[in-house]
Amino acid sequence: MSAYLVVDLDIQDTKSIEDYRSKALPLVAKAGGRLIAFDAAPLGLEGWEATNMLIIEFPDRQAIRRLFASPEYAPLAAQRQAAARSRIIAIDGV
Repeated sequence: MSAYLVVDLDIQDTKSIEDYRSKALPLVAKAGGRLIAFDAAPLGLEGWEATNMLIIEFPDRQAIRRLFASPEYAPLAAQRQAAARSRIIAIDGV
């Protein structure tokens, strides 16, 4: 069953996040992920004021877990955490 990574970032260092994305997206693709939505100014409707949102589709939750646990991704996660406040969840598709 497909799973989705939902990411909400409050970016403090745009240049570092752009570098992070250029390195992280190939790892996402290698893990079977596909960026399906990106919005730098999402429309807030009820109770959630987001700034930079993206949604990535993966084959399943295990693919997401493997990506986040991979030694290749670890330094990129640290880079993202230093450059932005991150709220990230994984949800199952239907």
